[in-house]
Amino acid sequence: MNATVVPPYSGHWLTNTDRMGGLAYGIGVSIGILMLITTITLTSYYCTRSHISASPTTTPRTRRRQRETNGTLPPGQERFDFEDDESDTVVVEVLGLNEEVIKGFPKLPYEEARVSYSLQKESSTTSCCSICLADYKKMDMIRVLPDCNHLFHDNCVDPWLRLHPTCPVCRTSPLPSPAMTPVADVVPFSRRPMMDI
Repeated sequence: MNATVVPPYSGHWLTNTDRMGGLAYGIGVSIGILMLITTITLTSYYCTRSHISASPTTTPRTRRRQRETNGTLPPGQERFDFEDDESDTVVVEVLGLNEEVIKGFPKLPYEEARVSYSLQKESSTTSCCSICLADYKKMDMIRVLPDCNHLFHDNCVDPWLRLHPTCPVCRTSPLPSPAMTPVADVVPFSRRPMMDI
C-alpha cells in the first residue's frame, strides 16, 4: 500500500513563501502608485510654471521692450518675441490701437451721434453701450467706430481699443485694410521669363 503523508494542519492556509510573494506584490503596487502621483504632480507643476513665465506681462524682455518704446507700436501691429534662452517659449503680444488713432475716431454727444450714425440701421447699440450695458443719456460722450458705425461710451471703448484693434461687437477693424495687389500686376508663372541657373 502506498500511503501519502499529509502534514498536520497549521491553522494558516498560506505558507511562508506565499506570504512573501503577497508582500512583494503589495510593495510593488504601492511604489507604482507613489511614482504615478509624483509624476502627475511634477508635470502639473512644470506646465503651470512655464505657462506663467510665458505670460507677456512677466517676461523681463517684454517689460524692457515696453519701457524702451513706451508701450507703443504702430496701430494694429503684433509683437512677436522669440525667446532663445533655455525656456524655449514664444510670446505673442497683440497690441491694440495707439492714442492718436483712437482720438481720430468721431466723438460727440449721444443726441448728435444717434441722429448722425444710427438712422441707417436700428440696433441695440443705438440705445445702450455694449460694453458697460448702461443706457445712453443725452449728454453722454459717444465714440463712433468707422465702417461699422457702432456707438460706445468713450470711457468704455477707449480702453478696449488700446488692448484690441477691433470693434467689441462685430470684430471688424476700424483701421483701413492694406491695399490689395491689382490683378493686372499679377503675372502667371507660365509667362514669367525663365532664369538660367
